[in-house]
Amino acid sequence: MTGNDKQRRFALSAFFDDEYDAEAAADALVEAGISRDAITITPGNRADTAPIDHIGFLDALTGIFFHEEQRSAYAAALQRGGTLLTLQEMNEAQHKTALPILAEKGQIELDEKEG
Repeated sequence: MTGNDKQRRFALSAFFDDEYDAEAAADALVEAGISRDAITITPGNRADTAPIDHIGFLDALTGIFFHEEQRSAYAAALQRGGTLLTLQEMNEAQHKTALPILAEKGQIELDEKEG
């Protein structure tokens, strides 16, 4: 194994009120060199479509990506119509690049939305 094979991998999640903001963040991440394959956008429920059960999706990520508390908070936010953007398999440099992009593009803090 080379030093690169042992490199730490990172994951991030960001929540957006608006799906367009999440898409803009994804586009900016790709422009910054992050693979589109590393980005997942999960839209929440919308008034014009049938409700989606996001619990199954989030259950699959529990223990790998989300803690139980995060899973519950994200499921509630998706139920209200927000959009979740997740990034997986990033190296440290990509992680440092992604953080300010997500903040700039409108990432919301779940604690603020829960009040």
